[in-house]
Amino acid sequence: MNLVRKSLLPAFVVAVICMAIAGATAGGKGVIGAAVGAIIVLLFFATSPLALGPVTKVSPQLSLIVALVFFFTKIVALVALMVVLLDPAGVGKHLDKNALGATVITSTLAWTVFQIRAATKTRQPLYDLDSDGRSPTDNL
Repeated sequence: MNLVRKSLLPAFVVAVICMAIAGATAGGKGVIGAAVGAIIVLLFFATSPLALGPVTKVSPQLSLIVALVFFFTKIVALVALMVVLLDPAGVGKHLDKNALGATVITSTLAWTVFQIRAATKTRQPLYDLDSDGRSPTDNL
């Protein structure tokens, strides 16, 4: 959860900057488009640790399967959401598509950069030592 916090704030700040730029260039539709894009990105990335955290604590072996199923479900939901949002006769007429796309791209890049930065700063062991303090590969 700590990695999420270190990525959430910078991505939110980038999204607010995108909303300000979209408001200056495209008006109210731009702000709405940028806000929708920011919400999509932040929800897409922040829900994974929330959903996978309890599974990882209960059964680390199942975490990969649950992560893949959850990711596939999020992708299907994202495609369905984009179909609805980009419909020019429906919701799409109330938001600027360029602002939405730019915000999604820049917020995703900010999230990814700060997630990588947080992961490299975290001192998390990559393997467990045996009870005698030796690595399992020391016997080879």
